[in-house]
Amino acid sequence: MSEALDGGPDRGASSTSDRLAASSLDTVLELERFVDVDDDRAVLADDYSNDVPGSSELDLTSKYCRDCHVASQRLYHVAALSRVCERTLEDDVGAFPIDLVAELAEDDDDDVRRSVAEQLDRFAACVGRLSEKLDHVCAIKLLGVTFMLIEDDREEVVSAAEQTCGAVASLLSPEKQRSLLLPTLKSFAEGDEEEIRMSAAKMLGRLAAVVGVEMTKSDLLPSLLNLAGDKEYRVREAVTSALSDTFEVLDAIDTLELTLPTFARLSRDSVWAVRATCAKHVVQLVRAVPTDRMLDVASETFEPLANDVSFKVRTAALEQLGQLIFALSSVEVPTIFVDYFTSMAESSTSSSALQETCAYNLPGVVLSLTSARWKELCPAFRLLAVSLNWRVRRTLGCSLHEIATIIGRDNTERDLLPVLESFLEDTDEVKIGVIEHLSEIFAVIGSASRLSLIRLLSTFEPEDAEKIGNWRIRFALAKQILPVAELLSGAATAEFIMPILLAYLDDTAAVVREKTVEIAGRVLFNAARELSWYSETIMNAMSSIKRLATSHRWSDRRAYINICLALAREVEQRIVVDELLPLLVMLAEDSVTAVRVALSHFLTEVLRLDPTYISLPDISAAINILKVDNDSVVVAAAQSIKAEAEAKAKDDDAAFTSARDVRFSPTGL
Repeated sequence: MSEALDGGPDRGASSTSDRLAASSLDTVLELERFVDVDDDRAVLADDYSNDVPGSSELDLTSKYCRDCHVASQRLYHVAALSRVCERTLEDDVGAFPIDLVAELAEDDDDDVRRSVAEQLDRFAACVGRLSEKLDHVCAIKLLGVTFMLIEDDREEVVSAAEQTCGAVASLLSPEKQRSLLLPTLKSFAEGDEEEIRMSAAKMLGRLAAVVGVEMTKSDLLPSLLNLAGDKEYRVREAVTSALSDTFEVLDAIDTLELTLPTFARLSRDSVWAVRATCAKHVVQLVRAVPTDRMLDVASETFEPLANDVSFKVRTAALEQLGQLIFALSSVEVPTIFVDYFTSMAESSTSSSALQETCAYNLPGVVLSLTSARWKELCPAFRLLAVSLNWRVRRTLGCSLHEIATIIGRDNTERDLLPVLESFLEDTDEVKIGVIEHLSEIFAVIGSASRLSLIRLLSTFEPEDAEKIGNWRIRFALAKQILPVAELLSGAATAEFIMPILLAYLDDTAAVVREKTVEIAGRVLFNAARELSWYSETIMNAMSSIKRLATSHRWSDRRAYINICLALAREVEQRIVVDELLPLLVMLAEDSVTAVRVALSHFLTEVLRLDPTYISLPDISAAINILKVDNDSVVVAAAQSIKAEAEAKAKDDDAAFTSARDVRFSPTGL
């Protein structure tokens, strides 16, 4: 011991044995980190050494689904099983791992069973693709797996199986559906466990679209209607939702005669949860009955629910009212329904969710009632506009343009514009919803109202340009500048729009500047429609734009080039030569490569528009400078510019007026 401590002769041997022991210990500890069982067959997360050479992806996945003791790794492979089957199985349905799926469906791990249940529809699609006929043994076994999972004791497993049962049932022929599927569902519906009867009700509804009208009427619907009298309210609640699924399958007369009486009885159930579920499906019922009975059915089912003693039932009914009115748009909507809808806007702050629903559904209700009945809805609109809940005001602000389009110019100018102006002074969340659709409102209102509104916008500035979120408002307004300018006169554009545009060219946010650069040329062209290019207003705007060419920011200098290109596509050659070109060509010697690349692009595009530009001395000089640039992209572009332009000029010589005919003073490059 003393020799070992003092570094005696046995030190090397001791070190070697210590390292070996430590190595073995590390392995054991590493194993214990991942494995909860003492089993020599345990597979580590990174141990693929036992893979058989030549094994397929499906073989390897199956191996790890069965044998891996690392829970997370095993679950990964289980979740990937359906994707692996889709990738690897081409035409042999016999290779489908149905036994593995069945084995995993009985696994002790809840997550594994849930994963299998969630993949049932993909498994079914794979079997359907591989088998050319129905009723394949894999399909029948997969149905057995589905039923096994529906009887699981974990709610999430059962729910996933219920969602995917239709895909599995579609693999069976009508005969097998009648002999295998329906008897099992009927036994579930007659079972002693409440959860199983609930699952039966949900599946009966979902399978209606799979088995078709006749089998729904003869087999599914009787079982479903029988469950409507179940003693447990959760089963009756499930039946109510399932009945709405049958509405999509049955014709209007069958819905009216076979399901309406049961639905009406459930809407008067003693338990509020069942009545609330009925309220959520009134719209589907009304859409499913004959047109001449829609109004009667709506009145008979909706009004009792809207006046229910339970607040939750009344709320559930009113939340569906907007869609119900829209569904009734083919008939004259009674005033009582409109009154119910406007009452939602009068809700107190404790139930502002109804106000949000009212604001959300308002455009659809206005469309259903048309502008002729706008006076009935206007009071609700005004109440929503002054709601204490900013979400209500934001929802309303985002839909002002839709309402304006429906109710027309006069109603918009009288009722909507005052609200719009107040929203422009509201919180950022409300402002942006209005600003994003300004041009659509401008398209509805008259010229006088446009001028009034644009004057307001010209004084509109966020309170704090550095405040988070304000750049989004400016960006939204930047996107509206061009469509609004196209609806204004040239003089109005020059007076009110150009100052906004010029300010945004120097905005602190890059996205605002980039969007403004994109539209600047077109806006300037619109402003000059009724004014001379040499008028004071236009020349002042041009001077501001020219200052970009000498800015200390390279992005501004590139922006100047892009604006010049946009203008070159719109204006006559003389304006480009006199006002833009002198400063433009000086950028050929800019210190920033991105600017010179942009200039190369400008020269390429403008010479394609008009090859006679090549005759200008400054253009030729700029190209020659770019030809000897130190950037290969710039050089390549410059070398192709002149040859392409001269070739095109020879072909189209008669089609253009030579730039030499334009009065132009060289810049001295």
